Amino acid sequence: MAFFLTLQTLFLLVLIHLSTCRSEGLSEYLQYPPESVNVSIHSNEQCLHIEWAVPLPAYMLNLKMTFQIDIRRSANSDPVEDKNYTTTLKPNETLQWCWHSMLPLQCISHSVRIRSMIDDERFPESRNWSSWSKWEESQGQDSSGQLLIFPSSIIYAEEDSNVTFCCISRTDNDNMTIYFEGKIMQGIKLSPRVTMFEVNNIPFIRTTGSNAVCELNPSGDFVGTVLYIGGVLEEPKNFSCETRDLQTLNCTWDPGRDTLLPERLPNNYTLFEWYSKKKIVCNHRNWCIWQLAPEVQEKYNFTLMAENKLRKRRTSISFNVTQQVQPKHARKISVENISATEATLTWQMIPVQKKISFLCQIEVYHDGKVIQYNTSNSEFTLRELQPYMGYSTQVRCCTANHFWKWSEWSSKNFTTKEAAPSGSLDIWRNVQPVLEGYNVKLFWRPLPTFQANGKILNYSIVMEALGKVPKVDISFSESPSTEKIIDQQPYKISIKAINSAGSSTPSVIVVSGDTENRSIKEDRVNGTVDGIDLSWKPDPRGVEGYVVDWRNPPHDSIGGFQWKKFSPNTTNAVIKSAAFQPGVRYNFRIYGLSANHEAYLLEKKTGYTRELALDCKPVVAVNNLASTSLTLMWTDNCANEPQYGFFKGYHIYMKPEAGSCDLDAEKEVFSDNLEVCKYTVTNTEQKTFNVMKLQPNSTYTFEVKAFTGGGDSLGHILRVSTVAVENTNLLMTILFPLAFISLLLIIGLNMKIHWVKEKCFPDIPDPYKSSVLSLLKFKGSIHQAILNTNDCIPDAIEVINRPEISKTQGSSTLVGNEISKPAYLYLLPTGKDALDPQSCICFENFTYCQAASDIGSHIQMIPTDPIRSVEPPEHLLKVEKDYMGSLGNIPAEEDASLNYVAQLAPTMSGDKGYSSPNLPEATHCSEYKMQMVISTDLTLSLPLEGERPISDASLD
Repeated sequence: MAFFLTLQTLFLLVLIHLSTCRSEGLSEYLQYPPESVNVSIHSNEQCLHIEWAVPLPAYMLNLKMTFQIDIRRSANSDPVEDKNYTTTLKPNETLQWCWHSMLPLQCISHSVRIRSMIDDERFPESRNWSSWSKWEESQGQDSSGQLLIFPSSIIYAEEDSNVTFCCISRTDNDNMTIYFEGKIMQGIKLSPRVTMFEVNNIPFIRTTGSNAVCELNPSGDFVGTVLYIGGVLEEPKNFSCETRDLQTLNCTWDPGRDTLLPERLPNNYTLFEWYSKKKIVCNHRNWCIWQLAPEVQEKYNFTLMAENKLRKRRTSISFNVTQQVQPKHARKISVENISATEATLTWQMIPVQKKISFLCQIEVYHDGKVIQYNTSNSEFTLRELQPYMGYSTQVRCCTANHFWKWSEWSSKNFTTKEAAPSGSLDIWRNVQPVLEGYNVKLFWRPLPTFQANGKILNYSIVMEALGKVPKVDISFSESPSTEKIIDQQPYKISIKAINSAGSSTPSVIVVSGDTENRSIKEDRVNGTVDGIDLSWKPDPRGVEGYVVDWRNPPHDSIGGFQWKKFSPNTTNAVIKSAAFQPGVRYNFRIYGLSANHEAYLLEKKTGYTRELALDCKPVVAVNNLASTSLTLMWTDNCANEPQYGFFKGYHIYMKPEAGSCDLDAEKEVFSDNLEVCKYTVTNTEQKTFNVMKLQPNSTYTFEVKAFTGGGDSLGHILRVSTVAVENTNLLMTILFPLAFISLLLIIGLNMKIHWVKEKCFPDIPDPYKSSVLSLLKFKGSIHQAILNTNDCIPDAIEVINRPEISKTQGSSTLVGNEISKPAYLYLLPTGKDALDPQSCICFENFTYCQAASDIGSHIQMIPTDPIRSVEPPEHLLKVEKDYMGSLGNIPAEEDASLNYVAQLAPTMSGDKGYSSPNLPEATHCSEYKMQMVISTDLTLSLPLEGERPISDASLD
């Protein structure tokens, strides 16, 4: 046998050598065309399986060759596949290739031929295609003469994929209709008997599959198949493996979306380990258990394969098993050596291996807080614990060298032992006088848990008298309050809490009877959202602190009495309590604490957290109803009802039936934009109110409400109509003011009658009453005295005004109807010069006539007898000239149209006080004349002597 093998090997070597030599001499002969071509159909995979071979030398040379595969549905049709397949030949290896057809291979026959080319770098000159092999045909069912559909058996396809069907008729050119899910499909003729149709992007319809049908017309014969659509198989995600005890390996993954057909199209998962070449089939779609070897193989390389009838997926991981250890939870956890402040925690861990160490984490829970500790040991001592306190502790561990995952928590609860109470009680008292002395109610707050340090069994109360009679009383109480009767002497009271381990520090207070000052006035305070705001004045005597006490409802309960202590630097605080209620009055007392623990009252406060309206309703009636006023009267029990706020008075609302509020009152606008008059009565004892200035014969609506800081109470609505105005009242209303004003005017005018007469009706001057006469010496009666010209000697003549005088005008005096030369008379007669008794003196008052110059007027003496004429003396002529000169300086625009004329008559012969031998006695021709107004445009005629009126008084 060995000889035969040696001979065969020698033969092959010689053949290879000859082939090589031949290739070196004639390279064109180095070709190995395909031979023994075989074609078959794999229906399940719809694969056209092709096998072929090449001459033996090609295998011996391990040539790299390329094969061109030509596939057609008939030998003369176009190629449906032209594929180049490259491979390196190996001895005893069959060359094969599978072509997957979209069209079922049973629908029509397929023909295959192959040619080859050497694609080896050793023989670059031999890269030429060989000749084609013969056509090899795979027979289809198109000539069977039967009505067929392919695929014919149960079909599986993935969602959103494309599926191709074909229908084969019995004879050529049969009329055929194709349906898919009841819908007619358009087909393509591949041959006279074969029709192909394609369904694209097939969705998942139902788990029972979808139907495809081929029907012959008009016979109605049909054939069909069922198509099952499943989800696409996904590649497993998050593939990982870990161990908890170094004995088993737990591998998990995420399989992704389900295929929707778990029974007909299941997914199979296989785990393969490359080092050990072991393979197991997983029974679950997302996890698998792998048994570790006893010798503990540390490195592993796993491949997870997922497959179904349509697809295959795979993923791989490699790891060191000692680095992927998640310990199991701690076992046998216990708490030992428990005291008031310490406890020792112990536990055990798995796996127990020398090569693996653990790091453990401890958490201790108490009162909602957590404290963490870390340790590498299997026991740990907890310190700084509180006495008689419950704790919850838990432990978890991980590998110390390489962290992978924490183990689960293992927990344990325990309670520390008791200790003596720490701190002291917060105590207070309430003192009330009684017949025997004083009733002292003692209150204290139980110690919080962290100070009680155990279960409080009772409280010790020690009362020691500080007066002349020493006395000690010791009692116990299980409740946080007690009541004692004391006499007039002060007492020192000590209270402490007791548990099984000891007692607390005593709390001390000194009671010396009723220390409240009854004269202290109670002040009102306001509430806020947070509570009731209190403030007090600091005590100048100095205090150790302040205490505020009050009662929560119900006031008669022991738990309702509350107090709060403050430091000596605090003088204001906001008192808060969950028991505070709106509409409830709270009375606060503020005490100062002295250095010897004695309390004394400083201030009193009262207030509400929020005031509410009173629960009462005033009943209103009307009285004294008039046309413009009325009186409201009401009755109520608001002061006696429960006080839900500080009773401040009454609000009176008034609404006219027509129009809005127009009175002198406060305006109130309600939510519905209704405007009314509002009156406020701040006296809570007042039960009446007068409403004035109403309109007669009008209707008004009144409502009276009691009010507090929380609003108005309920009100009683009253509708009232005023009466009409009477005529007598209206007349009296008008006449009385007029009569009063008239009376005032009469009284005022009577008091000022002389002033009114002087202003409105002045007296005419009486020459007899002139003050000038008092300066003269009369020889006779004053009533018979005549003012002589010699008795009145003026010093000068003052010219006030003079209009412009035309040079063409002359001075003249009219006598009768003729113009005569004026006759001048001495105004101031002296010596022997005398005035003719028959003459009259007439002069024009230029002071009042500013236009006298327009007619050339001068101061003139008009003789009564025109025959007698006296020439004026020289000094008068000089005066005239000066006067006329002064008139020339007066502006012309100041002219007037009237002249004022005054007349004087000569003296009477009866004047005894003055006689002149040169002047004859005159008749009653001259008298004091009133001034006359004479127009300057008229001719002035003076009457003769006999025509002149006689004056009552004569001038000398």
